[in-house]
Amino acid sequence: MSTPYILVDFENVQPDLSALAHTPYKVKIFFGARQQEGRVPLKLLLSTKALGDAWEPVLVSRSGRNAVDMHIAYWIGRLLKAEPTARIHVISGDTDFDPLIESLRKEDFDVHRTKALADLVGKPAPRAAAARAGRVRAAAAPKAPPAKPPPVKAPAADNMAGVLKHLRSMKDKPTTRTKLVKWIDTHFRQHGGAQSPKVVERTLDDLVRLRFVTQDGTKVGYNLTS
Repeated sequence: MSTPYILVDFENVQPDLSALAHTPYKVKIFFGARQQEGRVPLKLLLSTKALGDAWEPVLVSRSGRNAVDMHIAYWIGRLLKAEPTARIHVISGDTDFDPLIESLRKEDFDVHRTKALADLVGKPAPRAAAARAGRVRAAAAPKAPPAKPPPVKAPAADNMAGVLKHLRSMKDKPTTRTKLVKWIDTHFRQHGGAQSPKVVERTLDDLVRLRFVTQDGTKVGYNLTS
């Protein structure tokens, strides 16, 4: 199973890292030389405390243009050399990373950059505004016949509660990832309607990410007592 890493350019952005508590992410926070001279923000202390042993600081000893960026680039290469299937997310508003990341992705490495931590662990953006705009455009067409909008399938997160409830009630749970995928697909068909294979896979990935399901190769286990 691939290890997910988050490399935080703390010189560029200062996200609330407490959102990563109880997730499988391994976090490395890169501090520039000037940042090490100041006081540590209380928000950072609280958020790193919530991460426990899942984070470590990387101290850049010398200041200078792109000093932190060069260290992050070095660590991307170091992590991929040790674990080519690792998933790496750089949290930074600096677009100088993008050419490197684009080149790595062309070689099938799972590397990404985003400025907002919420892009990884936040909830999907609300769809209400887009839906209202669509209704306004439809109403503005004078001779257009009324059209029934296609059904919108719920994202995997919205189905999580039902899946967990059903799993907790089962005595003989699926023992492999393949069997669990088929079970989740059947569950959706029997409780509210079939979902796409992408939604089914994303639901299972969320169960693993939130540690309700553990995976060791093709085998799966469960931690459903909470």
